[in-house]
Formats: sequence, structure tokens, C-alpha cells
Amino acid sequence: MFLFVGVLCVYGFVLIFLGEDVFWQAVGHDLRKYLYVLWLISSMLSVVPVYVFTCRGWLNEKRMLWIFILLYVLSIYAFYGALEIQKSYATLFKLDQDEYTVTSVYSFLSLMPLLLLLKNKKVVQFALLSVMLAFFILGAKRGPIILGGMSAIFLTLCMFVGCSIEEKIRLFFIEVLFFAGIVIFVAHQMSLSPYLSWRLEQTLAGNSSGRDVYVQTIWNYYLNSLSNRQMILGIGAQGTLAVNESFAHNDWLGILLENGILGVFLYGLYWIGFVYTWFKSKIDKDSFIAIGLLIFIGFGKAIFSMYYLPATSEMMFSSGCFVIALGYYLGKAFPQYDKYSEFNDNIF
Repeated sequence: MFLFVGVLCVYGFVLIFLGEDVFWQAVGHDLRKYLYVLWLISSMLSVVPVYVFTCRGWLNEKRMLWIFILLYVLSIYAFYGALEIQKSYATLFKLDQDEYTVTSVYSFLSLMPLLLLLKNKKVVQFALLSVMLAFFILGAKRGPIILGGMSAIFLTLCMFVGCSIEEKIRLFFIEVLFFAGIVIFVAHQMSLSPYLSWRLEQTLAGNSSGRDVYVQTIWNYYLNSLSNRQMILGIGAQGTLAVNESFAHNDWLGILLENGILGVFLYGLYWIGFVYTWFKSKIDKDSFIAIGLLIFIGFGKAIFSMYYLPATSEMMFSSGCFVIALGYYLGKAFPQYDKYSEFNDNIF
């Protein structure tokens, strides 16, 4: 992890000292050049203090549960805050729109592994999971809907592990009611929301909201406009915005353009290390489930959105929730590595 982040930080500091602010066409304002390094720190390196606090017992299960509740409430607040901002924007520019996509629902996705803290309170666990899925639907973001739905299935299946026959039967009926309720809610929302129905229909039809255009634009630029050196090292931090109207919304493609083949190689090593750490975490059941779920969520964001560069305040909050969950469960699985050097040597 530190190798990947360290190299990208070098790109970021080159931008800070030698580059200029870049105009972000999709949102209509300049992007400050120091933000690249800030994003890297918030999305990647901030996992270290959470991990250390957990290893040393400062962040125990009880405190983590209170943090989870706080983040859960803040996620609800962020959702409605973002919704109000979009409504104000629509009113200001006289847009004929009364339904919106809300990016802040990604924070709920990042919090899903922390539901394991409530493993002994199944009713509460299912209730909170139901609310999360409801917000995915209300937010009409296809990435969280897909990733959240699959994560919910994974979590509910994991609940059967280690249960007695009587507990499995009781859990089965709870899950039947849970998924029946979700199906009814989705059907109800689709009947009330033409926008949600349209979004889902567009997804089934293969429409990617312009992402395919982003891919074609960036890929063609990489193949036809770069020198051999730029293909290997990239065109520099935030260079995507000089080529496309917005970020690539695909980490691999964005890294290829900005950091070249070197960046893609290092990013691949990062994910290989992440998976290796997951296999090693089998010593703690909850950590194994949570870290596996975080890999799925993070890799999904890396393909469909942005994982290592949370470019908006909503994504930064989501990234913060992600690293808190990751740092906590790494600390539970590997409490012996309580120093930065040992963390670097033993955990991705």
C-alpha cells in the first residue's frame, strides 16, 4: 500500500510545485492542485491510525459501535443535505427535474461491514441493513444499488455460519421476511418514481450514463497522443481533466493515463496485497468477512466509480467510513502489528 501511495504522492507534489490548478469542466470550476495529495491521504493512509488505535485497545468493540451509530446518523443527514443542495440547484437554474441521483449513499456502502458489530442483535442488524438498502434505492445510484444488493446477500449468507439448526431456521424466516420487504419496497418505489424506473431500464439496456464515452475518449488519447515515456509514466496527477470533461470513473483507466503502466502495475500490487491480507485474516471470523466485503466494495468502486481519489466531499466521507471499517477489522485480525513498520511489512 505504502509503495503505491508513495509513488502517487510524488506525482501529487510535482503537481503542487510545478503544475497549475486544473479546470473541472463537469462541475464548472478549478480544481485546486493540492487536493490530489489530500485525497490520497484521506482515502488510503488514514487507515493507519485507526489500525494502531485498535491494536492498542483504544478503539474497542463498544467504542466502534458508537462510532458506527454516529456515522450511520451522519450518512442519513448527508443524504438529505445533498438532496436539498440538488433541489436548490435545480430551482436556481430552473431545471425541470424533481428526482435526483445522490452520491452520498456510497457512505452506507462503506458502513455495511460494521453491521457485524450487531451480530448478536439480529433484528437490529436487519433493520439497519433494510434502511441502508432503502437509501440505495432512494439515491438512484446504480453502483451502490448493485454493490449494496450483492453485499447484503453476502452478509445474510454469512450469518448462517456457525449457527445451530434452530438458529438457522429462525434466521431463514427472518431473511425471507427481509428480502420480501425489500422487493415490495423496490416495486413500490418504481411505481412512484419514473426516474428510478428509467435509471434501471437504462442499466439493463447497457446505458452507462456517458461512462463509455469517457472510456473511449481517454483510451484513444492514451493510444494516439502519448509518447513512449508518457505511456510508461503517465501525463501527471489530475491530467485526466485536461483530456476529458470529468474523471475517468474507473480507477484503472484514470491511473493508466495519469500514472502510466507504472501506476497500473503498482495499483495491481496494492489489490493483490489486499487479497493476501484478507486470506491471512481467517484467524478472526468477523474480520475475514468484513475485509472480504470491503475488498468487494472497494474493487467495485474502482471499476464503476472512484476508490483511491474521493474527488467530492460526499466521496471523502464515504472513503472515511471505509478506512475506519478497514482499520478496525485489520486491528482485530492482526493486533500484534501495532507499529507503522510492522504494519508496512505484514499488511498489504
